[in-house]
Amino acid sequence: MARARGRGITVLSYLIAITALCIAAGYLDAVTTFYVRGMLQVAQEGGAFSQAVTEAMPPRIVALEQTRQAAMLLVMVTVGIVAGRHLLQQVGTVLFASGGWIVMRYAAIRTITDWPASLTDTDTVLYLPHAVYAPVWMPLVIALGVAAVGATLVRAGALAMRRKS
Repeated sequence: MARARGRGITVLSYLIAITALCIAAGYLDAVTTFYVRGMLQVAQEGGAFSQAVTEAMPPRIVALEQTRQAAMLLVMVTVGIVAGRHLLQQVGTVLFASGGWIVMRYAAIRTITDWPASLTDTDTVLYLPHAVYAPVWMPLVIALGVAAVGATLVRAGALAMRRKS
């Protein structure tokens, strides 16, 4: 496994540390979702942010959901910039962390609320710039792909730095 120059950390150790961030971010996001569902009186067990629920949300709540998603993305970009020592590592970290956050978010929501009952359940998967609805499997597949590309870029960045030294 390639080592990042001067840091003494393997790519695997680096990705494990970023995964810890993903677990925390996903959990916090799931808890926020739980609270928003409660506030909107959406069934906590089996309740989804379907199109009907989202369209019935007060504009202020939609705006809060949009800014919550934007803030989470800003966290992921900031982590990538700070943690990565090479442009490939930075971009890879952002992608890996963003994909991991989404996967962990759904895992935590499932643990907290027993939803989704199936991967075909529909959810509001994105609020930026407007609401997007899809079956749960779709953001999960995309997130896993993004995370895999991110891990590949992190490794490529570590190898590129190793070649320079």
